[in-house]
Amino acid sequence: MTVDWDIDIAGASKVLTDTVTAAEPFDGLATTYGTNLKAIMEGLNYSMFTVVAVAMGEYAQHWSPTLEAAAKQVGASLTGAQNALKAYMEGQEEMALTAQRAASNGVIPDPPGTPPRSTGKNVAV
Repeated sequence: MTVDWDIDIAGASKVLTDTVTAAEPFDGLATTYGTNLKAIMEGLNYSMFTVVAVAMGEYAQHWSPTLEAAAKQVGASLTGAQNALKAYMEGQEEMALTAQRAASNGVIPDPPGTPPRSTGKNVAV
């Protein structure tokens, strides 16, 4: 099976940039969520609002891990995609340098799919 890596670098970079831009408003969400919830809870600091305050606290406890996990996953996904794209670009540069070195040494690579050359020794297949 042959894998044909033909990645549109500019297109992939644009998608990453657009995604980072779209995700920026969510960066402070956890902080503002906690701050806003604290302000609401302080406003419910009267005995007649005890039931509502308890419900709000349980709500916050329930959803806080989900919000944190979502933020971490988005960050990890963007970082992983960026690192993969960078590795691909570095790999392309390394392949080009290898080909250039081979050409300067007069080495002509075998076409893809060519069986290995015999070294004249008995080799197990």
